[in-house]
Amino acid sequence: MKSQYFKIIAPLIFICFAESSFAIQNDSLQNFLEKKLLEASFKEKKDVLDYLEITDQIYPNSPSEALFYINMLEEKLESEKIEIGKEDILNKKGIFYWQQGIYDAALKAFFEALSIFEQEGNNIEVIKALNNIGETYKKQKDYIQSAKFIQLALSKSDKAKDFAPELILVNLGQLFMLNENYDSANYYLNQVLSKDSISNQTKGFANLYKGMINLANAKNDSAHFYLQESLKYWEKLNYARGIVESNIEIARVYVLQNNLEKANQRLKQAEQLALNINTLDLLLKIYQSKIELFKINGSKDSLVFYFDKYLEIQDSIFNAESRAEINKLSIQYNLSQKEKESYKLALEQSQLANKIENRTQFLILLIVALIFSIVTILYLRNKSNQLKNAHIKLKQQKEEIEEKQKKISSKSLDLARVNKELHNLNKNLEKRVLERTRKLNERNRQIAEFTYYNSHKLRAPVANVLGLINVIELTKDGKIDPTVLNYLKISATELDKVIFNLKNLLELDEELDQ
Repeated sequence: MKSQYFKIIAPLIFICFAESSFAIQNDSLQNFLEKKLLEASFKEKKDVLDYLEITDQIYPNSPSEALFYINMLEEKLESEKIEIGKEDILNKKGIFYWQQGIYDAALKAFFEALSIFEQEGNNIEVIKALNNIGETYKKQKDYIQSAKFIQLALSKSDKAKDFAPELILVNLGQLFMLNENYDSANYYLNQVLSKDSISNQTKGFANLYKGMINLANAKNDSAHFYLQESLKYWEKLNYARGIVESNIEIARVYVLQNNLEKANQRLKQAEQLALNINTLDLLLKIYQSKIELFKINGSKDSLVFYFDKYLEIQDSIFNAESRAEINKLSIQYNLSQKEKESYKLALEQSQLANKIENRTQFLILLIVALIFSIVTILYLRNKSNQLKNAHIKLKQQKEEIEEKQKKISSKSLDLARVNKELHNLNKNLEKRVLERTRKLNERNRQIAEFTYYNSHKLRAPVANVLGLINVIELTKDGKIDPTVLNYLKISATELDKVIFNLKNLLELDEELDQ
């Protein structure tokens, strides 16, 4: 009992653990992408490609999250007007939508990417985008549009260097096969098989489609040959789905050839492998072939058994398709919700940014006003200091002017006094001039008298004295005659009187000068 419980519980525990580990991994990858969105500049293409590579890791566990983060990157680049890597984003979006069966969105993304590739002149990517558009139309069963774009891709591949068009040829072959245009299908598939340097996978698909076309045209031997060839390539590649498909078609050939035993062997091999890889669509084809086989064989039990299996698989496929449709709708809903949340967040951020901007503008105005006030205060303070200093200087100058005015006033008084004195002097000047003139006349008279004395009065006694001296010198015996002596005495007395009078005259002259 315990071992049975363990067998039941252990897988559940393992599944829960695996899911939790995947969830943790997804969360860490999402956090990394959110960080990249906030911090990375995405100005180089490598940054965009690295980001998209991470979305590839998220996609298997959460397709809607992967698509959401791709849309967020696209919005970021558009808001910052960055064109680098836009075509890669659109191409990745198209692939993700295509894988989820959201073909309209995939077409839109592929067409936008195609437009950018054409503008860049990137011929290789243009061809791939045209092929992707054709394959998307093929999924929508719009074979006319599909053929148009795949053929356009093929025509451009002829002009492109280093591009092998075999895959496009195979896609065209499959397209015309599905549309039951077998001649056109053979035309393109034969072109593929005529080439030497093609991959085993391409050869496998080309031979498989050739076998199916020949089978539809009742060319059983040719069909068997091509299907066997395809099987060889699938076995080389170990491609299980290809092996199953080729075995199913070979079994149909054996049924048509009435070789029921070999047909049953092929179907058993295909069934076992299909169960291993859990391909419901191929299991449905296997059980349909088995029903046809046992209808011919007449084995009612086997017929009923495989008919039940067929219905079971059909129900499973229906449920799987329903789940896929629900999943597709869920992805679209989740994506729209994410976008709404993103828009709401963007709106809130915008409102917050507006508030911050308004507050920033208010703060800037406040700071400008504060700076202006400080500058004004400093300016007024400086002016006040200048005025104060000017006032002090003016006061000093005033004091100096007052001092000078006092000096000037004092000097004015002195000048007034001097002027008064000059005025008084001017009044007496004429009198003094007259008086001085009189005195000068008097002096001139005295000088004339002095001259007279000098020439007459003083000269006479001196002449007498000199004459008497000459007489004395003429005396032979050296005795002085009393008469001469008396005359000499008289002359000396006269000379004394003259000198006395001259002295008086000079004293009078000094009095006149004073």
